[in-house]
Amino acid sequence: MRLTSLFIAAAVLAGSTGMAAAAPGRFIHPADTSKDDRISKTEWVAYKLPEAEFAKADKNKDGQIDGPEFVAWDTAQKAAHKGH
Repeated sequence: MRLTSLFIAAAVLAGSTGMAAAAPGRFIHPADTSKDDRISKTEWVAYKLPEAEFAKADKNKDGQIDGPEFVAWDTAQKAAHKGH
């Protein structure tokens, strides 16, 4: 299963009307089991996202992945795997 098919982000973050509807500014991802609009390393690993990628996604090094960080990481993953 492709990693990109696993995430759901608010349309305001992803710029796509095909994404799940959410309150403006909300980050929705099934890995965010605490529903705090951030993915902790524990949630990241529990959702089976690559553990080594967490540090790459956590650009501000606060130990949490927020919506913009996730979208940036996912976009980079798509670009890196394009054509594979």
